[in-house]
Amino acid sequence: MNTLPRFLALAMLTLLALVAVRAQIPDAKVPEKAQAPAPPGFALIPAGEFVMGAALDGAADEPQHKVNVSAFYMQKSLVTKVQWDDVRAWGLKHGYIDLPEGTGKAGDHPVGMVSWYAVVKWCNARSEKEGLVPSYYNDVAHMKLYRNDYADLTNEMVKWDAAGYRLPTEAEWEKAARGGLAGKRFPWGDTISHSKANFFNFGNMAYQTGSAGVHPDFDQGDDPGTSPVGSFAANRYGLHDMAGNASEWCWDRCGDHPAAAETDPNGVLAGSIRALRGGGWNDIPYYCRVAHRSTAFAGYAFISGGFRPARSVVR
Repeated sequence: MNTLPRFLALAMLTLLALVAVRAQIPDAKVPEKAQAPAPPGFALIPAGEFVMGAALDGAADEPQHKVNVSAFYMQKSLVTKVQWDDVRAWGLKHGYIDLPEGTGKAGDHPVGMVSWYAVVKWCNARSEKEGLVPSYYNDVAHMKLYRNDYADLTNEMVKWDAAGYRLPTEAEWEKAARGGLAGKRFPWGDTISHSKANFFNFGNMAYQTGSAGVHPDFDQGDDPGTSPVGSFAANRYGLHDMAGNASEWCWDRCGDHPAAAETDPNGVLAGSIRALRGGGWNDIPYYCRVAHRSTAFAGYAFISGGFRPARSVVR
């Protein structure tokens, strides 16, 4: 009878033994794709559910409801005058003919006097300048880039999965501002003082303490009374000035928030009034709460109004 060579028989026995052992080992899990690191100057805001709104102060437009937000990036600081000027200079040479000059107390202070229309166009200009796919378009097919004029952009005109810069939604902004701290008035807790933020201490609210009036360290007797970005401690996500210094434009049109749970909401579908969050150096504590909703016409620019961009996480 023919027999297998000795070495081949040994090889087959070894293979059978390995198969038997492998059958007793559970399948190894394939690791999930690692999250890309945040771009320079940005913080990763993790995906997850949080409770949006407030129950502490009786505001009718702050109904508490659960919101699930996908992961995104948020700039750690307000856009400074230097940042604004750099992108604006590039934009004016590349088709963005109506970007305003804006104001700023100094180069490292937040830019002000920029309307919602202006900051949306600035986000597109920054995206183009850095070779990223822009977020805002004049059409729902995302073919005509928004560079000029005062277009009434709709939610469908936003390329939400683009890698470029954009304004955060109200839900994204509030999740980022809370920094994972649930049920509090401010990014750090329930009381506010000039050691925590740059705001106007009105003096008649139970949750404010310390020195009264505008912030004594940044009051030079003229406007704006802003502070250099990053002058105060960051929240748990690494974001500065989420209360005070400059109010921040968000994407959303002004509209009622529902009581039901939502996933990645981006605001109501119609209206010419847009949302701002965070409060500014001349705002009282009530307006600096993380749940507070300020509003203004999209074409309005004011001295304490600034912004910070967000970016979608693109895999």
